[in-house]
Amino acid sequence: MTFALGLVPVVDDAATRGALTRVAAHLTAALDRPCSVQVARSPAALVEAFAAGAVDLSWTSPTLALRERALRRAIPVATCVRQGVAHYHGVVFVKRHSPIRSALQLRGRRMGWVAETSAAGYIFPRLALAGLGLDPTVLFRAEQFFATHGALVLSVLDGVVDAGATFAVFESGDPMRPMVRAGFVDLGFEDDVRVLLATPAIPSDLFLATPPLHEAHGEALLDALSGAAERHPDAFHRVFGAEGVVPPSARALADLRRQLDDARALGVLDGPLADAI
Repeated sequence: MTFALGLVPVVDDAATRGALTRVAAHLTAALDRPCSVQVARSPAALVEAFAAGAVDLSWTSPTLALRERALRRAIPVATCVRQGVAHYHGVVFVKRHSPIRSALQLRGRRMGWVAETSAAGYIFPRLALAGLGLDPTVLFRAEQFFATHGALVLSVLDGVVDAGATFAVFESGDPMRPMVRAGFVDLGFEDDVRVLLATPAIPSDLFLATPPLHEAHGEALLDALSGAAERHPDAFHRVFGAEGVVPPSARALADLRRQLDDARALGVLDGPLADAI
């Protein structure tokens, strides 16, 4: 019986689709069960697909996993590793030649986000701004969501918004060291932007399985994903931007839950997400 791997790719192009095919082929062989791919246009669409039974193994942010009721029955089976660590950061950025030189100058500007469920593309940058004494609920003249990191980056470069927030991976997970991956790096625009701030560390994205899929395969799911990263490193990195996977950390997820509760208490999150946490 076929099972479906669902995700919202950072960049949805021919190279990524080809890499997805190779990853799915490895999972098929490793689990002796056909694996198909379900590409969603947004995190909300991915949740809908999971709830409808169209996705059995989902690659998603931990904030989405903690927020959405449809994902609460899902079982975390693996966490992505980048630069040897299972965390990453968010960054707020502008075009290189923007007159905005610091976070303080974001007041009255147009801000772009990925989605309300995005840790690096919404939640943690808002917490970081609040930590600087800037209230993100009144800071901006306008705010807009773009569903994916790729679309968000292009919106900043095209001048649709003045600043944006996306993910970033630093050498050895240290934001004081060079950046090796980000939403704009993946698109080849690292020289066209300037970073205003980096957030505290965020637990890495998860692979979530439905209870039936986990019951059928258990720890073999982690082994299969790990094997895909080892045997097809270029394809795995192209799709997930990761060098491998490790077992998920219950402690890291519990810490994230507390941080989300703090964000709600501080009032820096608005709308459905704040209500759902």
